[in-house]
Amino acid sequence: MTDKAELSLLLDYYGAFLTERQRELLRMSADEDMSLSEIAEEVGVSRQGVRDCLNKASRQLREFEAGLSLVEHDMKLRAVLSELESAGNDPDSLVKAVGSAEAVIRSLIR
Repeated sequence: MTDKAELSLLLDYYGAFLTERQRELLRMSADEDMSLSEIAEEVGVSRQGVRDCLNKASRQLREFEAGLSLVEHDMKLRAVLSELESAGNDPDSLVKAVGSAEAVIRSLIR
């Protein structure tokens, strides 16, 4: 996953914990792929101001994920769901998928 894609995903999960300004600048950078210069011109601040804000917000998002692991847990649950859906009606596949699901769920609730 690219850095911008990762930040966009983290922003989806933890954006509410950032200031409105941080969310706006990260969205412009990660989602709209705007350069520092373009963002600076758009919001009327210096490139350095944009860089500082983006660095601080990015660091905060990564710290949130390191502490809460919401994205990691969501990815694990989606993988389990996909495995269960792929198992179809085959009893052996279903048993294996349910076992995997149980292991993942147990790891998440500890």
